[in-house]
Amino acid sequence: MFGAIVLVHEWGHFITAKKFGVQVNEFSIGMGWKIWGKFHNGTLYTIRLLPIGGFCAMEGENEESNNPTSLSSKSPLKRIIVFAAGAFMNFLLAWLLFSIVIGYSGYGSNTIKSVIENSPIANAGAVAGETIIAIDGKKIKTRNDVSTMVTDGDKVYGVSIEGLDGTVRVVPIKPQPKEDGGVALGFYAVAKKGSVLECITLGYSETISCLKKTLEGFVMIITGQVHFKDMMGIVGVGQVSTQVWNEGLKYSYMVAIMNMFQLAALLSVNLSVLNLLPLPALDGGRIFFTLIEIVRGKPLNQEKEGYFHVVGFVFLMGLMIAIFFNDIVRLMG
Repeated sequence: MFGAIVLVHEWGHFITAKKFGVQVNEFSIGMGWKIWGKFHNGTLYTIRLLPIGGFCAMEGENEESNNPTSLSSKSPLKRIIVFAAGAFMNFLLAWLLFSIVIGYSGYGSNTIKSVIENSPIANAGAVAGETIIAIDGKKIKTRNDVSTMVTDGDKVYGVSIEGLDGTVRVVPIKPQPKEDGGVALGFYAVAKKGSVLECITLGYSETISCLKKTLEGFVMIITGQVHFKDMMGIVGVGQVSTQVWNEGLKYSYMVAIMNMFQLAALLSVNLSVLNLLPLPALDGGRIFFTLIEIVRGKPLNQEKEGYFHVVGFVFLMGLMIAIFFNDIVRLMG
């Protein structure tokens, strides 16, 4: 799953590079030792031993090149598009997967199926069959809209509820904290099946919501609200994947597959955001240096920029190794 997500990312770089006439020296599925290769139209296509991603090696990406088809010879705007294409493809992949999951499983509507006893919304007088139509004046159409709107446990929200008789009342509700983090009003929603267009629209909304939560997560890491021991690498993701798959199998193979699609969508969004961070060795770092070039009005020293990317790459590899051992310790514990 992780390999497929990274492959989609690298394919984004590949198709935009080819579109702009950039020489792609190698496009690889997998990492490590080459086990198969074929040369076609100036590009070496390879399959490598370790199925943990892939790469798209472009001429002039990390070195000086006088080749007119090198990446460094292209305009700054075209280079930015090539750098950003991988993250964009991950966004599209997440959108597609979320849309498929919603199409199969349905979605939580804004109609109340049942209320949890002694929950904030139950104490406010809401009952099954009523509909939440707005929060603080903003329209609500799905259960996910409620989760997106209600995030502050210290705030009192004005919840507009349409009663069984069609009348609308606005009640003040302060959400309660959940055991797994976050806050909730305390109700279960009626599940509905949507049309293809509705599933695509809701899939987009879910992707945007996941994107916002991922950004908030990175801010929490930077500000120290999330500790290193809470971070998870590929081993931890593998463990979670197994749990998600086995949980789905309790119901059916299709539920297990949909669970994996949802997890893959979450990982794809995370990879999209991570790669656009303005850090050396990441696509966001390359975009950052290209923007500096635009402001300066002349190219940066390729050798010095390359040095920053190498240092950044070494740091990221060190971080990955540290997180790997953190996963192992967590697994053994």
